[in-house]
Amino acid sequence: MLSVARTTHITSPQSIDHYANEQAAKISGMIVAEPDRRPMQTKYTVAVQTLDDRSVYGNVLITDNRGWPEYEYGDHITAYGKLERPGKIEDFSYDNYLSRYDIYAVMYRSSIEKTHNPQLTTHNSTLAFLFNTKSIFEHQINKLYPEPHASFMAGLLTGSRKGIPSNLMEDFNTTGLTHIIAISGYNITIIIVIITGALFWLPLKWRFLPAVFAIIAFTLFVGASAAVVRASIMGILGLIALQLGRLSHVRLTLLWTLFCMLIYNPKYLWYDAGFQLSFLAVIGLMELAPLLDKLFSWVPKTLGIREALQMTMAAQLSAVPLIIVLFGRLSLIAPIANMLVAPAIPLAMLFGFLATTVSFVSFPFGQLLAYFGWGCLQWILFFATELANIPLSSIETKGISLPMIVGYYGFIVVFLLSRSLWNSSSPVGNVSVSS
Repeated sequence: MLSVARTTHITSPQSIDHYANEQAAKISGMIVAEPDRRPMQTKYTVAVQTLDDRSVYGNVLITDNRGWPEYEYGDHITAYGKLERPGKIEDFSYDNYLSRYDIYAVMYRSSIEKTHNPQLTTHNSTLAFLFNTKSIFEHQINKLYPEPHASFMAGLLTGSRKGIPSNLMEDFNTTGLTHIIAISGYNITIIIVIITGALFWLPLKWRFLPAVFAIIAFTLFVGASAAVVRASIMGILGLIALQLGRLSHVRLTLLWTLFCMLIYNPKYLWYDAGFQLSFLAVIGLMELAPLLDKLFSWVPKTLGIREALQMTMAAQLSAVPLIIVLFGRLSLIAPIANMLVAPAIPLAMLFGFLATTVSFVSFPFGQLLAYFGWGCLQWILFFATELANIPLSSIETKGISLPMIVGYYGFIVVFLLSRSLWNSSSPVGNVSVSS
């Protein structure tokens, strides 16, 4: 309750949203987040310090449609445009979405110029370095791959969606593959699979620390945003569950972690779909993934392909109802699509990362590795586009009611409880537990 009170925004004459009345305004401040660059526009989160030469505070999301010049994190700028409050976009509560980042005012069309004032707040040099490194890496990806493969590879490795054609995004939505191009618990799972698969010759317990270090390095590399940090925490918890097999302890650890994250920002619980989906994905990894061992026993373990497919399906089973609620659509083709593309995703990420890294030292050798990454990407794009064209590959789910979703999760809970009770009461189960 104290945390909710702390994060509840109250408009005052000193806050910038008090003046968001759809009138022309001049604001000055600093870019305090990584710029969100898209094909036709760039969005900047600006911590405002003055409004028409009046001292104010608060964040404004500014949209620049010019595309040039480009501004970076830490730049001090002055923007001119119509200052207004965010509202709903069709059925999407855009205002609630932005409130997670403490943004309560927007400029949809603006004119921006860079300014310099030594008295203004300085930026975080560590974040500036991380964002700059990520930008250089994405630029190198664009040198190695054509479009849309370059944008797709950037989505896999850095979470960037800029440049991905709208028709391709629609195909991903239809086939239930959107989760692979946004840094989430799924991408962290792939990192775990690649590292543990590459270290197959080591005992299982010795692979734990390299996997954790790889997750931390990946988190720092892509900019350590709140969403990525959350996904990394969830991924490490899922890794602990799979490595130690102590589900009762990991369940408590997961709940305490969620509690601490919500103390930091309670708005994650209601307004952050990524937070909700990451939580359900980890639950799937902990509770459902072990039950799929026999189902995927026929899949080879090379490079962790079986683990990737098994974890993908477990996460899908636990998250499908929430996806239905959030997006109003159910992809009937999603299980098949995920089974077909899951083996190619870790290979695409592996060859993409190696090719881009090596190309800084030897560009021709990097290009050679990039061909393998391109083949994996082409495999995924082929099935995404072909399966999306199948009639009734996805259906509208507005008729799905809350009791049906509760019933779905209730069935899973009852099944897991009954299985647990059966294992604990049977002689075979008691022997296995004690051993």
